Amino acid sequence: MLERARAVVYTHRYDSPIGPLHLAVDRAGTVLQISYTPIGAWPPEIEVEENKYACGELEHQLDAYFRGVLRSFTVATRLSGTAFQQGVWKRLTKIEYGSTVTYGEIARKLGRAGAARAVGNAVAVNPVPIVIPCHRVVAADQRIGKYALRTLPEDEGTRVKTRLLEFEGAR
Repeated sequence: MLERARAVVYTHRYDSPIGPLHLAVDRAGTVLQISYTPIGAWPPEIEVEENKYACGELEHQLDAYFRGVLRSFTVATRLSGTAFQQGVWKRLTKIEYGSTVTYGEIARKLGRAGAARAVGNAVAVNPVPIVIPCHRVVAADQRIGKYALRTLPEDEGTRVKTRLLEFEGAR
């Protein structure tokens, strides 16, 4: 009887100019998650291994982004979410480097004009921040708003989002 290969997730801590980022990719280097804090538990059927080299292409592109050379990521991502969340995340990738849009603008672009709050909820659970630039979404009054509340204290999330926008020249 042939045993099925166990799913493996490779992780690595990347020290970025905005603080540590915790990366997770699959065997093919497809980005599964980026977090501002260590990534929590994976299901028991997933083998997790620290491997800087498996995360190499993602780290290479992050390096280029933080040097101001890369404005759009080309790494493949695999995201789990509802159809609405997937639509929001896809829309976020269309926000140009150095610019911002509001939650309401995204809702309108998706044909859901009254869904700004739902857009905000989808943005809040983006599993790959920076690569999918949720930091470029601001409130209707152009305030920064909250950022990475699921992993960072509110003031730290606001600091990180502000730094990313300043880095891109959007603030």
